[in-house]
Amino acid sequence: MGMDTVGLSSQLRRPPMEETTLIAIMATLVILAAFLSIVMNKIKFPPLLGFITAGILIANYIHVAEEADLVVEIFSDIGLIMLMFSIGMEIDIRKLKEQGKFAVTVAAVQLPLMVIGGVLAGFLLGFNTLQCICLGCIISGSSTAVVMAVLQSQGQLDKEHIELLVLVTIMEDIGQVIMLSMLTPMLTGGSMGTEDLAILIAEIAIFMVACFTLGLYIVPRIIDWFYMRSNDELISLLCIGALFVLSYAATKMGLSVAIGAFLMGVIVGTSRPKHAVEHFVDPIKSLFMAMFFISVGMEVTLGSLAENLALIFIIYAVFAICKTATVYLGYWVGNGDQRTGFVSAIGLCAMGEFAFIIAKQALDNGVVDQGFYSSVIGAALISMIFLPILTRYSGKGYDALYKACPNGVKRGFARLTSVRDRFYDDLNTLSQNMRQAFTSGLGSVYFNLFLIIVVEVLFYFGYGPGCGWLQESFGIDKTLAMYVLLFINILILLRPCMRQVSNIRVLLYLLSMGKLKNNRDIPEDRAKFYETMNPLLIAGVVDILIVALVPNPLDTGYQIFVSACIVLAVAIYQVYRFKVGKRSKSLEKVLSKLGAESESHSEE
Repeated sequence: MGMDTVGLSSQLRRPPMEETTLIAIMATLVILAAFLSIVMNKIKFPPLLGFITAGILIANYIHVAEEADLVVEIFSDIGLIMLMFSIGMEIDIRKLKEQGKFAVTVAAVQLPLMVIGGVLAGFLLGFNTLQCICLGCIISGSSTAVVMAVLQSQGQLDKEHIELLVLVTIMEDIGQVIMLSMLTPMLTGGSMGTEDLAILIAEIAIFMVACFTLGLYIVPRIIDWFYMRSNDELISLLCIGALFVLSYAATKMGLSVAIGAFLMGVIVGTSRPKHAVEHFVDPIKSLFMAMFFISVGMEVTLGSLAENLALIFIIYAVFAICKTATVYLGYWVGNGDQRTGFVSAIGLCAMGEFAFIIAKQALDNGVVDQGFYSSVIGAALISMIFLPILTRYSGKGYDALYKACPNGVKRGFARLTSVRDRFYDDLNTLSQNMRQAFTSGLGSVYFNLFLIIVVEVLFYFGYGPGCGWLQESFGIDKTLAMYVLLFINILILLRPCMRQVSNIRVLLYLLSMGKLKNNRDIPEDRAKFYETMNPLLIAGVVDILIVALVPNPLDTGYQIFVSACIVLAVAIYQVYRFKVGKRSKSLEKVLSKLGAESESHSEE
């Protein structure tokens, strides 16, 4: 979907369009979209459905001038830029730090599980690996606009819980931006050489780092400086100009315009004239956003929808079931109310705008076919149609499910809940510094796990091209090239694996401190097992196991055998360390610091 400069320049070289033709096309598109969105709003459906329906009708029944495709293509790119800019501006980083801990917990639990659910469903449906990843990314998010409109109109949740759900959808948007950035080299990599692909990945990494460092710390101050010396209209024009500059820069770096627009929205959202820019952009966004969703509908034919009706309902069922289960699990993990968690989970069962963006980009790059794309659009439409119905009866649905649930399942879930409650009790007995250390460690564990997954996904898709490049550049045989890549993979993973082991040890120590303070554990002079762990050895074993288990062209059976021997040797050594009670020196430094903090807290 992006606004690619070659395509745009070729469009500009076409014969000029007559003024009356442009006016006629705009009149048809805007009036039809507005009329259908009003109708949808009257029958209590999201107005967004009206825009997509208008596109489907234009593509299948309404004859418009041939130039309509060109008009919609250009305006839809602008609409995508405005849409992502507005989503970015909704993200208040300061508010997320203050109020978003629970939302972060819910999103951190459900986002990866949604992707995994989509990938597994894709494999069961017979899709290839890249299509499965696309499906997982597509179904992972929810629509902020649709969710807010439906929940506010029905009053199933109070204002506080609706705002919490908005924060969850914002976290989903951030997650899907990261997914889209990661997908870009995968989607385009098949048509690129190894060196070009490596350069593309490096450019994307540099661009993202620059935006999240220089962009968030320097650009807002520049905007504030200009705002003090101008007015709302002029600063809004300046921000929109910067929006198009960053969107263009994103395309030059091989990313979608959506990424650049979103990042510019986040940057402007941290500046003082945020609300002035929002007020200025809103009417422009409404027009061009309609064009974007019209273009989404124009890619769908009724014949394709009819042919893929079963797949449409399967994708929707996978999305709705996974979303409900994972959001409910996120509420439970975050110590939220179970009934509210279920109602909130149902309230998020509307596919987000990123579903259209990712699906369109996959279609444009030839990764998915028209049937897959139409099925995603159909599933998204069904999710928006069913959402008002589902949310209206979500409370009664929870009560009915709870009554119908077998007593054995209730008792098992109650035991799990008591374990969770004890965990939070232990955590709350710690000092503030130790609780912050626990939260920081948990975040680091999550980040390192994400980093490990990213590295392995890149190596999974890069083994073939990388092997070819090594053979061409150094003249080595294929087997040696694969072992070189395997060794590089192990080296790159070693650092995050070490950090992961170290963080887990500290978390276990902090939990044991909480149990001691709650008198649910007996202090022992003997070292616990996690205290005797050697981070380098354990990290090395985990590293080798990950590399051996991730598919690669080498003999997997031999790799697993060697890995098993290494694991056995390290396990014997660790048992010996535990028997003699030999603490790890690296852990002792951390424990001494945390112990000092704990003592100072108890003295107070």
